[in-house]
Amino acid sequence: MSDIRCKFFVQRKKRYCKMLVKSGQEYCGEHQKPVEDLDKNMENDTKTRILCPLDRKHTVYLHNLSKHLKICNARQDHTEPYIEKDINLGDSGKNSTDLNDSYQLLSTFSKDHILAVIQKANKLFEKYVKLSEKKLCHDSLREELSKPEYGDKTKKHLRQVSSILGLLNNFELIQDNSCYIEFGAGRGQLSYYIAEITESFDKVKLLLIERASPKHKKDNKLAKTTDRVHRIRADIKDLVLDKVDIIKDIDNIVGVTKHLCGEATDLTIKCLTNMSENRNKLKGVVLTFCCHHRCRWTPYTGKDFFTENEFTKEDFNIMCCLSSWATCGSGLSREVREKIDKDPEETEKCLEYGLKRNDREEIGRRCKNLINWGRLLHLETAGFTCSLHYYVDNNVTLENVCIVAYKK
Repeated sequence: MSDIRCKFFVQRKKRYCKMLVKSGQEYCGEHQKPVEDLDKNMENDTKTRILCPLDRKHTVYLHNLSKHLKICNARQDHTEPYIEKDINLGDSGKNSTDLNDSYQLLSTFSKDHILAVIQKANKLFEKYVKLSEKKLCHDSLREELSKPEYGDKTKKHLRQVSSILGLLNNFELIQDNSCYIEFGAGRGQLSYYIAEITESFDKVKLLLIERASPKHKKDNKLAKTTDRVHRIRADIKDLVLDKVDIIKDIDNIVGVTKHLCGEATDLTIKCLTNMSENRNKLKGVVLTFCCHHRCRWTPYTGKDFFTENEFTKEDFNIMCCLSSWATCGSGLSREVREKIDKDPEETEKCLEYGLKRNDREEIGRRCKNLINWGRLLHLETAGFTCSLHYYVDNNVTLENVCIVAYKK
């Protein structure tokens, strides 16, 4: 008898679910219709799935509910001493009405306002932003990058990691008696290779911060051979580093990120600079980012830069929307793109705001780097020497800019 596949149609993928189902059933565990009305006698039922009480976007087997609630990604756990809700959200504080601000669509703003912001952003970029190339490679990854069994996607990530390690080495941030903190660590690939290049040091520790609990974590491999790797499950906005025990017995703290999304970069900067007891230990950071359209005014660390240059909160929100132009393509329908391909003279008429595709992408990049520049200036006020670099080619990733900040 052939394997029976789940009959649930995944609308987003335009196909049926490919998971196998148990004998006598039509749907896999994830796509079984959850039971709303429970019977008291169903506690030991091994077949019934219910909506998770913490997050109704997913389901769980009824008999596994108690176990699931302890590990569910949606659970709220404020029992640890290093958790203080919203501590890193921004200068406005917990009671600010700005905390209710949400991400906005470009379509919610007038065309005149958008064009005015583009003009202001171009002038500000040309006046202030300085970008240089610093595309490095660390020797420890040369052999990995040459392995034929790795595909293009794997090598893209390895090239980014290699350059980040090269930057840490170039700015003398690879030292003994240091704690390397990876924010938004995910599966911990970056920390894994930092652990490898610092293996000969006696007092190096690695701290991974991640609010979810992903599978196949690379730090699990390290845990079998060393006790210097630690993982904390926490939202960066709630993390108080001064209350994390493992940084108390070391001399240096170095923060690193790899494609940290949106406002999480600002939360990371706040988390590091909000330290009081251990602030003098902070020697530097290497920040690589993505998804600038997911930034918000309240947690953003470069507000002074924009307000001094007469940018309002609404102007900033428009810039966040425009930043997606650098990575999302033309934003035009297939029909319009085909019309332009057949008749290039249609380009100016068909492209919204009278901008060609290359112009849109350049505006998107400029908006991204203006947002990055505001962050850089904030780090300078905290006593760091900072620079903005292209750290890999754009054929590796379009999100190829980083901030390096260090103390001399």
